[in-house]
Amino acid sequence: MDLDFSFLNILILFGAFQGFVLCVYLYQKKEANPTSVKMFILFLFSLAFLNMMYAFLDLNLFKYYRPLHMFPFPYKWLIAPAFYFYLKQQFIQKDNPFFYKKEWWLFLPAIIYFFLRLYWFSISVSENSYRVTQVVVDSHFFRIQEVFILIFNVALSILSLRYLRKKRNELSSNSKYVEKINWLIKFSLIFISISTFNLLTYSVDLIIHNGLESFLFLYPILIINVGFIYWIGFIGFSKPNLLFNVFKLKDNSSEAFPDDLQLKLHNAITIEEVYTNANLTLIELATQLKLHPKELSKYINEVHQMNFSEFLNFHRIKKVKELLKSSEAKKYTLVTLAEAAGFSSKSSFNATFKKMVGMTPSAFKKQDSDIN
Repeated sequence: MDLDFSFLNILILFGAFQGFVLCVYLYQKKEANPTSVKMFILFLFSLAFLNMMYAFLDLNLFKYYRPLHMFPFPYKWLIAPAFYFYLKQQFIQKDNPFFYKKEWWLFLPAIIYFFLRLYWFSISVSENSYRVTQVVVDSHFFRIQEVFILIFNVALSILSLRYLRKKRNELSSNSKYVEKINWLIKFSLIFISISTFNLLTYSVDLIIHNGLESFLFLYPILIINVGFIYWIGFIGFSKPNLLFNVFKLKDNSSEAFPDDLQLKLHNAITIEEVYTNANLTLIELATQLKLHPKELSKYINEVHQMNFSEFLNFHRIKKVKELLKSSEAKKYTLVTLAEAAGFSSKSSFNATFKKMVGMTPSAFKKQDSDIN
C-alpha cells in the first residue's frame, strides 16, 4: 500500500488514536455522572475522528476505498453540542428535568447531515468512485458548511461559558463547588479560543486561495487539536474528578434558615477568621453566632455540601494558600503557616491539603515559586 507518509500526518493520526484510547478509559468513569460522561466521550470521539479523517486524507488512504471519504458520521456537527451538553448535565436542580428538551434541536444539524451523508455514502459504495464527492465539492457545499460549523462551534462555546458563569454565581455560597466550576470555565475558554482560531484561520485561508481551502489551514488546526486532546488526556488520567461532577443547584430549602445566617457566617469566616482557632467546635461557633448548633450544622451541610470539619478545613487550606503567596511566606515553615491557619498538627495538615488540593503542601509551594 503506497501512502504519503509525513511527520505531520503521523502526529495527527497519533493524536486521534490518543483520543480514542481516552474515550475507552473515561467510559469506566461513567458512575460519576453517566450522562455527562457520555456527552464528553461523544465530544472527544468526534474531535479525534476529525483528526483521523484528515490524517487519512493527507495519507491518500481513500484512494484504496473511495466511499470512506463519505463515511456517514457527522463528527463536525457533534463536537460543539456534545461539549455544551457535557457541561449542562453536571448541574442538577430539584423538580427540574435533567435534560433540557428545548435545546435538543442543537443536535438537529448533525441528524440531518447524517442522513445526507448516508445517502451520498450509499451512492459511493454502489459506484466505488469519487463522483458524488466531486459533485458536492464543485457545488461549494463543503466550504459553506465549514463556515457555518465553525460559527456554530464558536457560538455554542460562548453559550457554554455564559452558562457556567451563571451557575457559578448561583453556587457562590458553596465553597466546595467554586474551584471545580472555575476549572470548567477555564476549559470552556480554551475551547472558545480554539474554535475562534479555527474560524479565523479558515476564513483567511479561503481569502488567500480565492475561496478554496488548503492543508495550509488544516495543519495548524489539526496540530492544535492534537495538543488539546493530549491535554485532555493528562487531565482525564490524573484528575478525572475535575471533568465530571454533580453540582446540586440551590432550591427553596435555604428559605427555611434565618435571613441573617449567611451574613453572620460570612463575617465570622472572612472578617473574624474563626477557623484559625484550632479548637473551634460547632457549639462554640453556633453560640458566637447566636444560633442553635443543629441549625448551623444543617445550613453548612445543605448550602455548602460539607460537614462542619470539612467546612473549617476548606477555609484553612484557602488561608494557607494565601499565606504561601504572600511576601512574608519565605520567612516561615509550612508547619508555622498551617498553625496560623488553624491546623493543630502537621500530619492532619498534610493529609487535608493533599485531599483538597491534589498535591502535597511542599509540591504546591514549589509549583507556586516556579510560576513566580
